Amino acid sequence: MKLTPLDIRKQEFTKSLRGYNIEEVRAFLETVADQFDLVQKRATDFSEKVVQLETRLSDFQMIEKSLQETLLKAEENSRRSKDDSLREADITMREAELKAQQLIMDAHGELERLKSEILLIRSRRDAFVKNLKYLIQNQIELIEIIEANDFSPDVAINRERHDDDPRTVS
Repeated sequence: MKLTPLDIRKQEFTKSLRGYNIEEVRAFLETVADQFDLVQKRATDFSEKVVQLETRLSDFQMIEKSLQETLLKAEENSRRSKDDSLREADITMREAELKAQQLIMDAHGELERLKSEILLIRSRRDAFVKNLKYLIQNQIELIEIIEANDFSPDVAINRERHDDDPRTVS
């Protein structure tokens, strides 16, 4: 049975021969009813306060859950971003290595081409020097032949006279 302050105020007791003083009982019941009323109001206030606090707690729990989800998403995004960055760095490194290898291969190819070009130029130079030596040698021999044949004008004239002279017998 639920007891209210009004129930306490209206409570009637049976009378007996040596019973309690009715006025004292009434005064006590009034005091108890006032105190009970005060306790009920406080309980109602506390109940309302509990409802408010439970509502706020629920709001805070929702905020906490949202923050936890956001934190998990941020951690996942951070992990994904880190993984993506590592993959991208790995790809960049591989591309750089491939480019470096290609540059080295190109440089080796260019080196080989230059070496063969140098060999060709050397062989051409050697052939040119050999031909020039041969030409110079021939010219020297020609000069020596010319020097050996004395084609001086006096000799040539004497030869002509000598050839025309019938007295000379050949």
